[in-house]
Order: sequence, then structure tokens, then C-alpha cells
Amino acid sequence: MGPVSVRPDCQRQGIGKSLIEAGLRRLRESGAKGCVLVGEPRYYERLGFRNLPELILEGVPPENFLALPFGENTGRGVVVFHEGFGATE
Repeated sequence: MGPVSVRPDCQRQGIGKSLIEAGLRRLRESGAKGCVLVGEPRYYERLGFRNLPELILEGVPPENFLALPFGENTGRGVVVFHEGFGATE
């Protein structure tokens, strides 16, 4: 899942949560097995995400690399994001 951001003056209204839930719904509908992201654990853990030691994203602290499996199988290995996530321009 890509970065989710809500303007500061619009935060704490459920907008971010709604966006994330809509994205997760689309992933489930497409047959995805789960979702991974880099983010603030205190926020995303409330939505069911957690660090899974069997999934690794090199260069990212494990506490900020979170996953939400959509079934019992959590997968394992090194995760690689699409090159678009590294865009700087």
C-alpha cells in the first residue's frame, strides 16, 4: 500500500482510515493474499497490521515494516516494492 496522507486540518475525522479500508477492500477483491506497508506502528496496528519477522524489507527498521495477511498464510521472504515507490521526482 502506498503512502496515505491527510491534511493536518482534516485529520482525526476518519478520512485516512476510510482510504486505507477502501484500498484493503480492493486488494481483497483482486485476490491479493495480504498487504504490506512502511508506516507508523501505533497507527497501522489499530487497523490490524503488525510486524511479521518472516517478512523482510531490507533497509527498513522491522518495527516500521508492517503486514496484514488476508488469511492464515503469512508468507515469508524478502519483500521488494515496485520501482515506482522509489521515485523522487
